[in-house]
Amino acid sequence: MSRLLISSSVLVVIVLLTVNLTAKSSTESSTGKIVFLGDSHMAFTDWNGLFSNDDIINRGINGDDSQRIYNRLGSVIKDNPKKVFIMVGTNDIFRCVTPEKFIQTYDNILFVLTKKLPHAEIYVMTILPVNLENDLIYNKIVVSLNEKIKQDVEYHKNDNIKFLDIYESFTSAGTLKLNPSFTFDGIHLTDQGYLNWKQQIRPYVR
Repeated sequence: MSRLLISSSVLVVIVLLTVNLTAKSSTESSTGKIVFLGDSHMAFTDWNGLFSNDDIINRGINGDDSQRIYNRLGSVIKDNPKKVFIMVGTNDIFRCVTPEKFIQTYDNILFVLTKKLPHAEIYVMTILPVNLENDLIYNKIVVSLNEKIKQDVEYHKNDNIKFLDIYESFTSAGTLKLNPSFTFDGIHLTDQGYLNWKQQIRPYVR
């Protein structure tokens, strides 16, 4: 896989120093918390209520892209969760972040999480499609980036990182578009959309 990666020895220094995490690597048992990390897709629902689970922490922030999530990983490290569910990419595409830059940042996110939370399970979820006018190019980028994310997960060769391909369950049959019943504005999800999401990841949230 062609990657714009810094050599591993330099990466260890640059990534951990740039993030400037005050939380130390967790060698203790986790708090039992489950973190949902991402953008508005994560932020716009009550995950505790959806799963009837008070141990879920919603770290979704409206408008976040991969770089902003990378910059605030310190809060996730301090949570010391047993599991992290991450979805990011929608705002990177809208902001025309290059695929190379996006994957490099995503790679750094996974690197920090696995180094700082060595006992946590990391669940990497695919970017969702949209349902807008003239969205073909956008949705093709989603497909391409999802494949790159999958390759990045495989590159890490870490049993604690799992790739969850939930993309197709959100599309209208035979198209690249987001199922219209799952969205109220072509991007963000309806209650039905979140129920579908719940169904896709239910086995892993426990």
